[in-house]
Amino acid sequence: MAIESAVTEVAIEENFKQFLLVLSVSLSVGTLPQVFSWFRQIPYTLLLVIAGLGLALVDVRLVNLSPELILAIFLPPLLFEAAWNLKWANLKRDMVPICLYAVLGVLIPIIGVTIGLNQFAAVPLTTALLVGLPLGTATLGFQPVIIQLFTVVGIGVAVGGLIGFGISDLTQRFDLPLVEQSLTLVSAYGT
Repeated sequence: MAIESAVTEVAIEENFKQFLLVLSVSLSVGTLPQVFSWFRQIPYTLLLVIAGLGLALVDVRLVNLSPELILAIFLPPLLFEAAWNLKWANLKRDMVPICLYAVLGVLIPIIGVTIGLNQFAAVPLTTALLVGLPLGTATLGFQPVIIQLFTVVGIGVAVGGLIGFGISDLTQRFDLPLVEQSLTLVSAYGT
């Protein structure tokens, strides 16, 4: 029993040290732009990514999470916050580059992985193109893929727009910060 207690205390102490390190790094990232004006040119989120990469290189992890759990916890509020603070004029102005980045950001890795598998692992091009295709009932063909794309995008835009505009209307009616925060939190994860 004493050994388990000592092991638990060591684990708690190690986790606490890592927590303090992560907290001090994030606070430092928050204060750097206030102290050094040069850092004001770099977006805060990019500074956090750089700090996170630095912590990853040093192998500091607060907890071990699966990628699926990280996407389920962190992605909804990030996407919701970005959409909530979106300026429509900027979106209209930058629509072409955004679409190009979205399309090219998908096509370039697909082409790169396909060519890499073909050249370095001698995998035929047709097989290399199938890497990452979900197993099961996936239907290959131009028409089914296009139909599925428009279905997913259409449903996503419809549900996101309906809930986003609905929550926006509700939060404008209330002047209660806790209600507004609760509505936005629930809608971010609920959508």
